[in-house]
Amino acid sequence: MGEQSLVLVASPQIADVDFTEPGRHNACSFIINEPQCVFRQIFESTLRQRRITVENTIELLSIESIKRCVAANIGVSYLPRFAVEKELESGELIELPFGEQSQTITAMCAHHAGKAVSPAMHTFIQCVEESFVAG
Repeated sequence: MGEQSLVLVASPQIADVDFTEPGRHNACSFIINEPQCVFRQIFESTLRQRRITVENTIELLSIESIKRCVAANIGVSYLPRFAVEKELESGELIELPFGEQSQTITAMCAHHAGKAVSPAMHTFIQCVEESFVAG
């Protein structure tokens, strides 16, 4: 399904945060999902390299709940652009500078090779592939 860019997002009301200046402490929360999440690992690794800290990390179960908390000024998050495209277009969220070049992840869609693909699963895979190709 291809490369997907990652973006640092916040509410338009979030001010005085800078994730590009080395050695800075940002008095905000980082809102993300579980520690095994690849985009969380990329973000936290970049912060360590830059010696940038945040007030705390809040773990939530779903990207939708993360987006709602970010929109409510609770903190910032680092998510795939496709997951926040609608909110960026509407102005509910803004993209914060994070570096010269945006980092990416590779999105894949897979299923168990030894199992039959149901018609519903086949339709789902087609929809997902079309969404990513169109985007």
